[in-house]
Amino acid sequence: MERYVANTGVKTQPRMPAPSLLYLYGVVRPDFDPSRAPAGLDDERVETLRAGAHALLVSRVSASAYAPEVVERRSGEMDWITPRAMAHDRVLSWAQMHGGIVPMSMFSLWSEEGALTQSIAAKSDALGQTFARVGNADEYGLRVHRRDREMATIVHELDPEIASLRRDAAAATPGQRYLIERKIAERSKQAIRAAAQRLARDAYEALKQHARESKLLPATPSTSAPDDTTLVLNAAFLVARDRLDAFRAEVATHATSAEPRGLTFDFTGPWPPYNFVS
Repeated sequence: MERYVANTGVKTQPRMPAPSLLYLYGVVRPDFDPSRAPAGLDDERVETLRAGAHALLVSRVSASAYAPEVVERRSGEMDWITPRAMAHDRVLSWAQMHGGIVPMSMFSLWSEEGALTQSIAAKSDALGQTFARVGNADEYGLRVHRRDREMATIVHELDPEIASLRRDAAAATPGQRYLIERKIAERSKQAIRAAAQRLARDAYEALKQHARESKLLPATPSTSAPDDTTLVLNAAFLVARDRLDAFRAEVATHATSAEPRGLTFDFTGPWPPYNFVS
């Protein structure tokens, strides 16, 4: 349809809207209300699309800004990726607290609404089972680090062999004591690692009893962890909301016992069930 610029008689074409992509945050229940959702990526509005027995939480973003080659090129730029990761997590966390969500990974982008809704609708049965499994539950994370310097001072309390060697050293002649202390130093490194693993695993096994599901994750060091610590446990727990108090009490019990022995507990959550959906 043509239009004329006033008083000029010049014909112009109407401006077409810029091409957009659908950015998918996750799958929600069909009656989910997004009206109070926080702003999504690039401060775009968050809305829902119906897809069979479920709904999709989406934003419409610029097709040129999120073309595959652009995302691939810029995903290593921290000043570009950080605000988008924060927006992605903000929307998912809000949705989790307001009805629950099966989260998608970052940059789940679709060019056609029909293809997206049909793809999700085809998975309705599996999604229904997932919602039943993770409903009314949140993910919590636990990372346990060991502090070798602190553990070295009390390792004899954690390892009977070290305790025996220290008693021998106390009663030995100066020459014998030197050799025994060298043996203690060599044995202590292995004993510290073994004791830290044992204490962390005991905590994990105890916490499993209060969680709906649990999962051991790769022990990938965190950039925020102190330099003098070593990660010995990285775990995720899916905890029903009516079991949260018992779960937290168990975390506190193990942290109180283990931290004087040279372990630190980093407990985080609640989160959407990132590690318990596929």
